[in-house]
Amino acid sequence: MVEQTDFDDLVEQLKVEFRDDVHDRLGALYETLKAVSLGRMSSTDGLLAIRRDSHSLRGAGSSFGFPLVSLIAQRLEAYLTNLKDLTESQIVDLHTFADRIAEAADRDDTPDLAATNAVIRALPSRYEFDIADVEIHDVDIMLVSPNKIVARRVAAELAACGFKVNTLVDPIEALSVAVRVPPDMIIASAVMDGLGGVDLIRALKAISLTETVPMALLTSLDATSLKGVPDDVAMVRLGPGFGDDIASAITRFNLG
Repeated sequence: MVEQTDFDDLVEQLKVEFRDDVHDRLGALYETLKAVSLGRMSSTDGLLAIRRDSHSLRGAGSSFGFPLVSLIAQRLEAYLTNLKDLTESQIVDLHTFADRIAEAADRDDTPDLAATNAVIRALPSRYEFDIADVEIHDVDIMLVSPNKIVARRVAAELAACGFKVNTLVDPIEALSVAVRVPPDMIIASAVMDGLGGVDLIRALKAISLTETVPMALLTSLDATSLKGVPDDVAMVRLGPGFGDDIASAITRFNLG
């Protein structure tokens, strides 16, 4: 009984220290955004500091039992991907991410699936084009690919259709994120280290939370060269017909 009490006290102490660390990092992040906004810091230096803090928050959230903090920080990192400058609207977006992380760290409970989805889907998205040119859809697509060039091409094609794209490099992490925040569609590269796209899709199809999520396999291989691909998985080939395959998958799953 005494050992259990000591353990509970230790857990509570670690949570307090984690919250203190989160608020310290967020305080630094807010100061960075203010400095960039006022011209006292360059966007390059500001982005470097923000990327460092978001990466630390992402890892710490999982380690200390605050999965929502980790999920928001992961989306923040995705938002920052390929970002080279900070506009005023993007600074506002980053404030929103920081606010949501602070709220998640201060929660005494772990939100359920519906509450987690509501928080994540309300986070800002960044488009590398004028959003007035396309119709924005409330469709969240998870893209899993370690190849940065391929990932950027696919993400750009999907974003041009008005979809929100969350890009992950690690298929193991993608498995965890998909279960915590089931997306509207999952696209995975066939070839990845550790866990290939076919195995990732088969694993997600075997989980009740994600079994009905539309999925597509991203590959340069012919379908006959791939074994074990479920029949209801769309194929998106990296070649001349890439755009047509993306469009076909979107139509097939009635996403927009």
